Amino acid sequence: MKNSNLSRQLLYSLLVVGAILLPRVSMAQNVFELKAALTYNFAKFTQWPEVRLDAQSAWKICYFNNQYHDSFMGLSDKTLFTQSVMIIQLSDTSKIEQCDVVFIDANSRGITHRLLLTVENKAILTVSDITGFAMQGGMIEIVEQDKRLQFKVNMQVLEKSGLKISSQVLKLALEVKR
Repeated sequence: MKNSNLSRQLLYSLLVVGAILLPRVSMAQNVFELKAALTYNFAKFTQWPEVRLDAQSAWKICYFNNQYHDSFMGLSDKTLFTQSVMIIQLSDTSKIEQCDVVFIDANSRGITHRLLLTVENKAILTVSDITGFAMQGGMIEIVEQDKRLQFKVNMQVLEKSGLKISSQVLKLALEVKR
C-alpha cells in the first residue's frame, strides 16, 4: 500500500512537472526552477539508507552557482521524509560531505572531477545538467531535448553509494546506465 501511494505521488509530481510546466519553459529562470524542482523530486523518490532516514537533522540540498539561488531557495519550505529541507550554496567542494543532495550546473563543470571524487561511494545524490555527467560518474543528468527537460540515470554509481531510485522514476528516464 505504501509503495502504491509512493508510486502515485511520484507519477503525479513528475506528470505535473513534465506535462504542464516543461513544455512552457521559455525563460531561463523557469528552467532553473524546474531543475531545482526535479532535484528535489529525485531526492524524494530515492530510497536512502536507514541511518539517514533515522537521523533527526534537516535534509541538506546543496548547489553551486549564484544564478540558481532563488530557484533552490524556493525549496526551503519543503520537507523530505518528515524532516525540513535546508538549502546550502557551496563555493567549492570542501563542504560537500555535509550535503545529502548536490546539484552542479554546467557553469561549474570545472569542479566536477573533484566533486565526484569527494562523494564517491557516499550516500550523496548527485544531479547535474552537465552534458555527459552520468557517463563521467554522476548519478542523474538532466538533459534538454526537444525543448523539454529529461534525465539520464547511472545505476552503477547509485548502487555503489547505497542509494536506490524508484523504479517508477527509472521508467521515465531517457536512459538508464546499468
